[in-house]
Amino acid sequence: MKKNIVKARLKAGKASVGTWLSLCSNIAAEYMAQLGWEWLVVDTEHSPIGFEKTIACFQAICTTNTIPLARVAWNEPVLIKRLLDGGALGLVIPMVNTEEEARRAVAAMKFPPEGIRSIGGGRCTVYGDDYFDTINNEMVVIVQAEHIQAVENIEAILSVEGVDGCFIGPNDLAGSMGIRYGRGGQHPEFEAAIQKVLAAAKKTGKAGGIHCRSADEVVRRLDEGFRFLACQNDAGFMRQAAKDALGKFLKHPAL
Repeated sequence: MKKNIVKARLKAGKASVGTWLSLCSNIAAEYMAQLGWEWLVVDTEHSPIGFEKTIACFQAICTTNTIPLARVAWNEPVLIKRLLDGGALGLVIPMVNTEEEARRAVAAMKFPPEGIRSIGGGRCTVYGDDYFDTINNEMVVIVQAEHIQAVENIEAILSVEGVDGCFIGPNDLAGSMGIRYGRGGQHPEFEAAIQKVLAAAKKTGKAGGIHCRSADEVVRRLDEGFRFLACQNDAGFMRQAAKDALGKFLKHPAL
């Protein structure tokens, strides 16, 4: 069975940094994996990616040591099963707001007797003949804390056996608090909610996670104690690099 280095690092109390894939491109996934990210999340919630292209992204990532993860569209066993059978070695589950919802997510990701995941074939068997015997211990389960209700219940959510950590979705969390999109980072109540999630993660021994807009923010959140961090996404990196390049010559007098 392929060793899940992300699972091992989080279990050991170490931090792990990756990024999101939203360009719906296995070529982009391959380029990003070759750079040495520890994990890449194929976003099947907010990008228009189809299932076969998702599998192609997993295949491209697996040419490297990078761990293929995905964000499932919803906390739904059928959707979860397909992504795991397709080769995801962990999932980010959106809008997990209660302890019961966390338990449902874990159950959907684990084979019996620990869960309800159907035992079938699928591309997951490329990881080795012992996949079905070992994957329950190698699968990364990250629940998203992206609503104020999740923040209120965060200690109970993180105390669920099988949950490896949580991941703050800043935009949705801010929206659930009535804070204007994009302004969360400047609002004291929003930052207090983030710190409450982090404190619960530390108390329960689970990995606190958050999506960061820049490398500087990653460094700041690492210093605070966050351990599962995403830096930007592939589309964001592309846009920023193009914007920076254009800014260097668009005002040239020859143009």
